[in-house]
Amino acid sequence: MKKQAPSTQLKKNSVSLFGALALSAAFMGPAVSIFFNMVPAASSAGKAFPLSFVISMIAILFISNSVIQFSKKVNGASFAFSFTSKGVGPKTGFMAGWILLFAYAMISPITYAGFGVMLSEFLSRQFGVHISWAVFFVIIGLIISGLSYFGVNHSTNTTLIFLVLELIVILLLCASVIFTGNNSVEPFIVSNASNGFSSIGLGMVFGILSFTGFEAAANLGEETMNANKTIPRAITISVIMIGLLYVLGAYVADIGFNNDAEALANNASPFDTIARNVWGNNFAWLISLTALNSVFANAVAGQTSIVRNIFSLGRAGILPRFVGHTNHNGVPVNAIVFDFVLSMILGGAVGIWLGGWGVWNLLGGMMSIGLIIVYSMVTISLPIFYKREYPSEFSKTKHLLFPIIGIALLALPLYTSIYPAPAFPYNLAPYVIITWVIIGAFYLNRIKKKRADIIEKFGSSFDEDRPA
Repeated sequence: MKKQAPSTQLKKNSVSLFGALALSAAFMGPAVSIFFNMVPAASSAGKAFPLSFVISMIAILFISNSVIQFSKKVNGASFAFSFTSKGVGPKTGFMAGWILLFAYAMISPITYAGFGVMLSEFLSRQFGVHISWAVFFVIIGLIISGLSYFGVNHSTNTTLIFLVLELIVILLLCASVIFTGNNSVEPFIVSNASNGFSSIGLGMVFGILSFTGFEAAANLGEETMNANKTIPRAITISVIMIGLLYVLGAYVADIGFNNDAEALANNASPFDTIARNVWGNNFAWLISLTALNSVFANAVAGQTSIVRNIFSLGRAGILPRFVGHTNHNGVPVNAIVFDFVLSMILGGAVGIWLGGWGVWNLLGGMMSIGLIIVYSMVTISLPIFYKREYPSEFSKTKHLLFPIIGIALLALPLYTSIYPAPAFPYNLAPYVIITWVIIGAFYLNRIKKKRADIIEKFGSSFDEDRPA
């Protein structure tokens, strides 16, 4: 009896608009970004740092335009690989997918370690219970991998629930501050920045980095209902929704410290301080739980994205073929196991070296640089793709001007991420990425010599799965 070939198809029509929206929104980690990114933004831009978040949201809308425009025509389980393959060509698509694999590989160990450290510190602070972050690192990895095993709809539904919970707490805190605080327009006036518009630009670095992961829904192209319409809507709504939340959070942080940016910049937990001022000590613990909630949702969304990237590259023959297989329910089980093992190795190794926060900071820096490079590659591919494949729909505004503006805006966070160079070992990020790119170039050359036919098929599998 002939052995049945393993399936390489993900389960179609299993993700709704709300599921795709939740994935992109949660991947940005709104509560975590608000709690952690306001301090360095205030340090960079002074009391006008909320203006940095306003401009950052506008910038991300330009950058996300490229992903949105591609999503209207191309579906895939790895947005960078599929979009760039269709745009510039299969070899460039390989490199975009290769770099995205690197960036996304950081997500699970980052979020698992972040959750582990935060929960360990919370239990120690609130109850005097001391458990190593490493224990929770493994437990959360098993929970999220197990959740993913039951199907993408379980992951997206869980993400939606946890996202709503964190948004409720953030909005309640913001409302409490606004209704009792000293409201002012000063946070949005350029002259109040520490060094004028240049410092607003430095604050934008943390604003733009807060949006990394907005593209998560684009990785669900093969599993989303009416993907060509649903995914663009999900990305657009998530960027605007979370962007407005960031602006609100920045404003509340500013007025919560009476427009004293120096005091805010010198406070390690500004929203804990704000919560204690407006809610009292008995309810301030909600901020810690909201941060944990946010990291958990971020972990689910991130793991869903990296698993689909691993699956996509396995199906294309770039990674071992077995990770490109699915079970009878269309779940990429092998890719889930692959990601779990990889996250345990990466997170465990860096954790032994630098501790839990070291995993968060070092791998987080690498992920951010990698994603900025990938966004740039996708953005450059957009005008080429539309001019060649859809000349009658080519728009000089959406398909040329917006990508140019997007590329220009990406240059700032990329530059400031590597210069001035951070202290060791955080200065290693660009060198590690360059090494990864070189390895990828050698690997691609090997594929060309041994399996030349496979290169021309990069990205073609997405057409087979594209909904009618």
